[in-house]
Amino acid sequence: MAENKKKVEVNVDPARVQPGEDAFTPLVDIFEQADGTTVLLAEVPGAKSESVDVRVDKGVLTITADGRREPMGEDYARTYTGFMGGQFFRAFALSDEVDRDNIQASLSDGLLRVNLPRAEAAQTRKIEISDG
Repeated sequence: MAENKKKVEVNVDPARVQPGEDAFTPLVDIFEQADGTTVLLAEVPGAKSESVDVRVDKGVLTITADGRREPMGEDYARTYTGFMGGQFFRAFALSDEVDRDNIQASLSDGLLRVNLPRAEAAQTRKIEISDG
């Protein structure tokens, strides 16, 4: 018999939260691991961990990051710019199935990883049947 497992919902539509200034919307991938943890990967090129802010407020996860690049200096003349640096902003509405107290985030090579564990109350559990 197949187990009916409900996924943690993360609304990827832009939330009604506006950043303080014009910002780039980072590309994201969202997937679920075997243990039920939902993982959000966001591209924030040029951002350093001290310039990234991840927070949850009233069920909305917001990501802001500063990916501005340092000027090259007087000895360099830029001939082409393909990577745009600047502020990044993205917001997601979280379902109640996310354990908001245990969200973890890490940054490596311009890729922000946010682990959204499933709340204990939302996890599948077997109900024991008693005799009688």
